Amino acid sequence: MQIVEIRVEYSSGITIVDRATFIQPLDNVVPSERLASILREFATSEAPPAVTAEIDGATLRLDARVDGTFSVSRESLTLNKPVSGFRLLNLGNSWSKDQRQQFGRFAHTLSAASAVGAIGYGHSTTVWTLAAAFNVSVLVVLFVVLFFIGMDSMNGE
Repeated sequence: MQIVEIRVEYSSGITIVDRATFIQPLDNVVPSERLASILREFATSEAPPAVTAEIDGATLRLDARVDGTFSVSRESLTLNKPVSGFRLLNLGNSWSKDQRQQFGRFAHTLSAASAVGAIGYGHSTTVWTLAAAFNVSVLVVLFVVLFFIGMDSMNGE
């Protein structure tokens, strides 16, 4: 647990700065009871606020949860997330959710084409040479790599 500064900004101009507890394993921010009661009171007359928190030197956007706590926004997490093994050169970190899903579908389509190509190549080869085995193995490797790239880009969504 870590104490962080939370900033609540309403469109009417009201800004509230307070401290909250950040529970890192859950990516959950729990406001003080005083702030939670103020937010409940304002919920009846104000539009939903923009909530940010300064966590480890970075300002992250928070999403309100039903139980009165906040969770760190997915977009904030992906912008500050270290590069994974499949995201070469930070590919896709700044994309929207829909763009990541489309890229994942495209990678899965190429993965399926590689699998079909490997099966077709294997069935049509009558004499197995080193070159034929290499070509089939490259298609199988492409199938596996593209499948995992597609899964990683969709982030389980």
